[in-house]
Amino acid sequence: MVGCGRSGTSLAAGMLAETGYDPGRDVLAPDPGGPTGFFESRDVNRINERLLAPHDAGFLHTGGYSRPLRDGERWLAVLPADRETGRAPAELRAAMRTARPSSPYCCKDPRFAYTLPSWRPLFAGALFMCVFRHPLATARSIAGAVRYGDLSVSADAALELWKAVYARVLGRHRHDADWVFVHYEQLLDGSAVPRLCDALGATLDSGLAKRELYRHAPDGAPPPGSEEIYSELCALAGHAQ
Repeated sequence: MVGCGRSGTSLAAGMLAETGYDPGRDVLAPDPGGPTGFFESRDVNRINERLLAPHDAGFLHTGGYSRPLRDGERWLAVLPADRETGRAPAELRAAMRTARPSSPYCCKDPRFAYTLPSWRPLFAGALFMCVFRHPLATARSIAGAVRYGDLSVSADAALELWKAVYARVLGRHRHDADWVFVHYEQLLDGSAVPRLCDALGATLDSGLAKRELYRHAPDGAPPPGSEEIYSELCALAGHAQ
């Protein structure tokens, strides 16, 4: 599962986990920012951090970060569009094989937008799901919820992150393998559930979706630079803007 942080990926992964899809070992615990859980494996996260660590010097920093990102925080990184992540180094491949759960599984991490090429050999035959929401809602959620001690991220920097993630999904990933695109609103109102059931061949329960947890509704048009990306995502999801 691919998507920018704070975009609804946890809700989608939770629906799959409720149906029996394995998110992996040692999953992140719920917290106030994700009260129903994140359904992310720490093993997968650690591997993705190691895959991204060599690119630290190439991350784009727009001045919206209170300090440089540290280990464990690279899901907030903006990787330039021309930066290739490539294959996983040999010393990580065994750990990756161990971290991937047995089928049926749902591997979810915002970092997959950048590291997916390294995992492709292990995800052969998988259905890829891209979850997204309005760029303003995502940016405000990141700016409001992300606090790692002295690290804060501005809404402008979070918007650059949103654009980097989904431009890479649309430009690099979606033409390889089978993909399904889902807007966060479609998870909340249940309209995506029949389509996901058909795509997965499984019965999903939308009971995990709780409108009261929807804290950052958009109140404007997508900002410049995000309009075309958002329009394409909505078209692929069959979501009216």
